[in-house]
Amino acid sequence: MVALVASSGTVPVFSQSVGNEASGKSTGAFLPEAVKGAGAKGTLLNHSESPKSVAELRQLVPRLKGLALETCLCAATAQQASALARLEPEYMAIEPPELIGSGIPVSRARPGLVSTTVNRVRKAGFKGEVLCGAGIVSGEDVARAITLGVDGVLVSSSVVMAEDWEAKIVELCRSLR
Repeated sequence: MVALVASSGTVPVFSQSVGNEASGKSTGAFLPEAVKGAGAKGTLLNHSESPKSVAELRQLVPRLKGLALETCLCAATAQQASALARLEPEYMAIEPPELIGSGIPVSRARPGLVSTTVNRVRKAGFKGEVLCGAGIVSGEDVARAITLGVDGVLVSSSVVMAEDWEAKIVELCRSLR
């Protein structure tokens, strides 16, 4: 599926997650090399629905970099984001699990978490882009997140469940300006 999406457009595609298994006997695992072969630009790691240990992330991030794949690491707290930012992913995302898919945007429900995370990862020396996700469903939610200091947002259900997903993407993107 990643290859189908990656080959059909000009938008960079990230896989949902990868494992750190070695090539060969890895039934059920989606390997970084498969993501690369499918034409994706990177992967999303440590989402609350697929958490990884810090030890595994310490191995995976360099493996992905070695394949010229970008990494977006997710964190539930500002403290976790600050610690994970030291792994030097290209993207660091704050996404409180209780708001994922809720339609209640983190940018409205927990603005302090968003701005604190931005400040803490920057203080830790993070040079990549900071994102926020969880409950982002409108252009207004995106605009509010940007005012809190993030560079962008993570979205899923707001697009997937939209009657007109293309119009929803345009609405969300226009608010990034």
